[in-house]
Amino acid sequence: MNAPRLGVAYYPEQWPRDRWETDAALMAAAGIAVVRIAEFAWSRLEPSEGAFELDWLDEAIGVLADNGHEVILGTPTAAPPAWLIEQHPEILPVRADGRVHRFGHRRHYCPNQPAMRDAAARIVTAMADRFGADDRVVAWQIDNELGGRCYCDTCRAAFQTWLADRYESPAVLNDVWGTAFWSQEYTAWTQVPLPDGDPPPPGSLFGRNAPNPGLALDFRRFTSDSHIGFLRRQVEILRAACDPRQRITHNLMGFRFSEIDYYALAAEIDLVSWDNYPVLDASGRKTNPALSADAMRGLKDAPVWVLEQQAGPLGWELVRSPRREELRTLTWQAIAHGAELVAYFRWRTARFGTEQHWHGILDANGLVGHRYEDLSALAAELAEVGPRLHGVRQRSAVAIVSDYESRFALQVQPTNPSLGYEESVHAHYAALRSFGLGVDVVAPDADLSGYRLVVAPALYVMDESRAAAFAAYVSGGGMLVLAPRTGVKDRCNAVPERPFPAWLDELAGVEVTSFMSVDPGEEVPIDTGTFHGWYEEIALRGATALASYADGPFRGGAAIAECATGDGATVYVAGVADDPTLRELYQSLAERIELPLLALPAGVEAVPLAKDGEELLVLLNHSDQAQHVDLGPGRWQAYLGEGGELPPFGVTLLGRETATSPAAALADADR
Repeated sequence: MNAPRLGVAYYPEQWPRDRWETDAALMAAAGIAVVRIAEFAWSRLEPSEGAFELDWLDEAIGVLADNGHEVILGTPTAAPPAWLIEQHPEILPVRADGRVHRFGHRRHYCPNQPAMRDAAARIVTAMADRFGADDRVVAWQIDNELGGRCYCDTCRAAFQTWLADRYESPAVLNDVWGTAFWSQEYTAWTQVPLPDGDPPPPGSLFGRNAPNPGLALDFRRFTSDSHIGFLRRQVEILRAACDPRQRITHNLMGFRFSEIDYYALAAEIDLVSWDNYPVLDASGRKTNPALSADAMRGLKDAPVWVLEQQAGPLGWELVRSPRREELRTLTWQAIAHGAELVAYFRWRTARFGTEQHWHGILDANGLVGHRYEDLSALAAELAEVGPRLHGVRQRSAVAIVSDYESRFALQVQPTNPSLGYEESVHAHYAALRSFGLGVDVVAPDADLSGYRLVVAPALYVMDESRAAAFAAYVSGGGMLVLAPRTGVKDRCNAVPERPFPAWLDELAGVEVTSFMSVDPGEEVPIDTGTFHGWYEEIALRGATALASYADGPFRGGAAIAECATGDGATVYVAGVADDPTLRELYQSLAERIELPLLALPAGVEAVPLAKDGEELLVLLNHSDQAQHVDLGPGRWQAYLGEGGELPPFGVTLLGRETATSPAAALADADR
């Protein structure tokens, strides 16, 4: 990881030309190093088909560069201009109910429409030819926050072609989707429809037009691939025309965004960037942006950029405000979790348009205020302390497995509200992080050998090859934790012909024999805590019980079980556990495998880092109360803050030599 830097998003096309120098100078004075521009400027860059006007952009880049700023150029394809819609209205995406997404917003295009793809290629080529060898430009951002599912006729035809490439014949498709059910068998690819996108009515257990689960899962895969293909074409144009020094990225939307397989998308770009708006989470849980940061870093196992970091109050029709102190705290949180660049959205609050209430560093009046002052102070702090973070890496002995196929499948058949994919992963992540444990978020096919503990909270989709990899990890000495509804579906969203958790039943040493699906607020007690919403009866097939049901229909039966395999073990949690139950479980498991734990007060986050010969620790107080953290034995040096003493919304950066370094060995001998 490089020393962290700060940046902003700037929209010169939205402000008078005579303001550009003022803004660029103010940015420089505040310590801004990087500026992102142009990602919504298509109508100014190409006011009519093939008539490119790039001189103003060249001039804006020059103003920024003259003030010492590096520039990230955005390709403007997220906002197709009115003339393109007028010429090709077919590019407007179609919602599941058949309504067309009209012009006047953004992301108003179908990624599979040939006219849209051709127009995007034309504007990207023009920009690449002009700026691809420009030393002032350090990176390109493709589009903006890709997402959305389109149900137009072009998408249906593309989906049918996608299926033909994936499956050998309609007969094979019929077999894996099980289309004999309800006489849904196909004899030609053109017969395959798009799935109905309507969720079940409130309070209902089923939708009137619920699709075949295999169809619905594959449509989600296809939609993800469609957006990735749209991005890939732009990447190919840029790579062919641009200096390799200019890196290519895309601003993803964090862990909770569930429409695109971000592992597959990340493989197409040079580095991962993402947008971070913690205040949008009404729960206020600061573990949510932490989980997103770790998940985005895990996509390429590399440092990331945050290209949109909340700067102040935000919203469109309604507004929510962060605490003033959080600009610093949340920036440090992003940096601690692997961000080399944190760029605020936006430099100046818009006077016009939908985002007039989405506040930037400056208000709409353009005057310097408290957010500018706070940013300047933070930039000065990072200039002093940030170099210590050069070369750091995450210190993680724990991994959480994140699987987009399981997420897609649970969108099709959620089963119970308490089994929501994002919330399930977050619950386990938050419990682990409450002890200051470093947690990596990894793909199901990642190398797990370097982790002491691996948690797979919602592996709804499973197959033999994945199960074999988990078995190898456990046999080699790892500890694996599985949660309810694991191994319920195969890769085609069909139910396997073997006991649950399918393909992992022998490794877990259990068989799910029954279950209860109840209201998420309904609880059942177990020896060590509480399950709610969904809980299972399990028969022990080689495992031993770690906890049993204290009441309810499965009273006396195992609720949490452990099975030894080789030098490791698998733990199966048979219900949706509440936070105290998960914390107790992970404290017990971590102590058994001798992972170092911290006793963290509520609202305090600890992020363990490592550098050659040194351990680093970032402490973040997300509360408005002063907090104390007992750091335990060892000599920590405070590079920022006052050790374990944290003021409200305070940040501390600590370091100590590792026990294996020569200096540390001498210090231990002296003691």
